[in-house]
Amino acid sequence: MTVTAKFQDKIRIQWYIFIIGLILFIVKIIAFLMTNSVGILSDALESTVNVITGFITLKSLHWASKPQDEDHPYGHGKIELITASLEGILIGVAGTLIIIEALQRLGTPTEIIAIDLGIVLLLVTAIINYLMGRYSIYQGKKNKSVSLTTGGKHLISDAYTTIALVSGLIIFYFTGFSWVDSLLGVIFGIFILYTAYGVLKETVTGLLDEADVNTLHLLAAQIISKRNACWVNIHKLTYLKFGHISHVDLHLTLPWYYDVRQSTEEITQLKKIIRINLPEDLVEISVQSEPCITNMCSQCDLDCSYRKYNFMDYNQWTTEKITGKNKFTYE
Repeated sequence: MTVTAKFQDKIRIQWYIFIIGLILFIVKIIAFLMTNSVGILSDALESTVNVITGFITLKSLHWASKPQDEDHPYGHGKIELITASLEGILIGVAGTLIIIEALQRLGTPTEIIAIDLGIVLLLVTAIINYLMGRYSIYQGKKNKSVSLTTGGKHLISDAYTTIALVSGLIIFYFTGFSWVDSLLGVIFGIFILYTAYGVLKETVTGLLDEADVNTLHLLAAQIISKRNACWVNIHKLTYLKFGHISHVDLHLTLPWYYDVRQSTEEITQLKKIIRINLPEDLVEISVQSEPCITNMCSQCDLDCSYRKYNFMDYNQWTTEKITGKNKFTYE
């Protein structure tokens, strides 16, 4: 499947999520108007965020699908991280508004009616939200979309809070304590703020190009396991993600007497190892070839007529060594 086709799939999936989210929001608003419950209002406010961010995500996927150009050599993929950050901010605003409303009602409780019908409506929305969330995460991982994955996690979080809210409303239904409803609003407002923190932490990490330690460990392990004897040293490995595009840069030390054809063959083999172990649709790899130097002879086992020192032991590569600077210096 081409990159363009994958983006069309992402956009189509997000349309489904947006439309269903809009319907669920309307259902929750109806439930609030019928019951006058601040707990249900808190759930409806979070669904407002779902609708708004669903639309923003649609726009971000359209922007991210644009090909690389002169002004954006790494494509437009980071727009997904920016919109996911905006989603986190909106979730935080919703959580704050919920807490304020709940605290106000805690001091002056309001009459709550038809709570049994409200409970039924919320249960239906919770089930649908959970199924939508699982589907969105599955498609996000399948299509390598930060937006779909983040949105799916938010939908599942929304489903859990709704189920917990329903549990509290059932307690209110049997006890009649009006303060229970307000207390639930405060509790779930705090939970929503925590969800916002998690979303922002993940997206800001991507925007700041923080090192993906797990992927670096994976790449290093694969390079080490498939190491060729002529790969005298590898260092300065970096890995950056730009939405559906990633960029890898590293330095490869080869025997100094290798010609261009031999060096190209080794670089091509190394690129294949890297490319098949990264999840992005497009992987750009830059390998800087360097000649070996005399004080590397003791760590090289090649049958070399230019050897200055006897072989003693291979340089034991680790993730830290492969991603770090070369300790060798030219004599």
